[in-house]
Amino acid sequence: MPNIMNRSIFPKQQQGAIMIITLIALSLLMLSALALIRSFDTSLSMAGNLAFKRDLVNQGERGMAKAIALFNAGALSTAAARNSDSLANNYSAIMLKSNAHGIPTALLSNPTISGKTMFDVDISMTAADVSDTSSGITVRYVIDRLCTAAGEAFSNDKCIGFKQVSSQGGSVPLAPKKTGQEFQPVYRISVRATGPRNTQLFLQTTITR
Repeated sequence: MPNIMNRSIFPKQQQGAIMIITLIALSLLMLSALALIRSFDTSLSMAGNLAFKRDLVNQGERGMAKAIALFNAGALSTAAARNSDSLANNYSAIMLKSNAHGIPTALLSNPTISGKTMFDVDISMTAADVSDTSSGITVRYVIDRLCTAAGEAFSNDKCIGFKQVSSQGGSVPLAPKKTGQEFQPVYRISVRATGPRNTQLFLQTTITR
C-alpha cells in the first residue's frame, strides 16, 4: 500500500505579529489625532487673544478721541485754559510723573485717578471713565502738558515744544524752546483700557496746540 503522509488537521498557530503591528498603527493614529486637536485648540486660543487685544485697542481709541475733542472744541480749546490744571477733565498743566515705560503714574492707580506731578504735587482728577458694560471694558485717560511749571511757562524755556514750520516738508524733532523761534507746547495723552480679568492695554500720543 502506498504510504500516506500524515497531515495535521489543526491549522498552524498564528504568532500575533499582525496584531502587534495593528496596535502600533492605531496608537500612532491616536497620537496624531491628539496632536491635531491640541494644535486646533491653540490656534483658537491665539485667535481669541488677538481679537480681544484688537477690541481693547478699539475701546482705548474712544478715550483718545474724547481727550482730543477737549482740544478741538472742549474745555481745553484755548491757550488760557491750558495754562492751568483742569482736573475735571483729567488735565495737568505740569508734566506728570511717569514710570520706566513712560506711563503716568496717575493712570496706574485704581479705582481713583490720583497721582503726582514731577514736583511731587498731589493731584486728584475727577473726569468719569468711559465704560462699556456689555463688554466689561473701562477706559481712562489723562492729559499733561510737557512743562515744568503751569501758567505762561512755555515762554520761559520750561516746556518741550515743537517748532512751527510754514510750507516746508520734512519732520522736526521735539526740543526745548529756543529764544527767537516759534514753538508750540506739546501735550501728552495717555489712555488705559481695562478689560475682563483685569487685562490692561495702554495707548499714548502727543499733540501740539
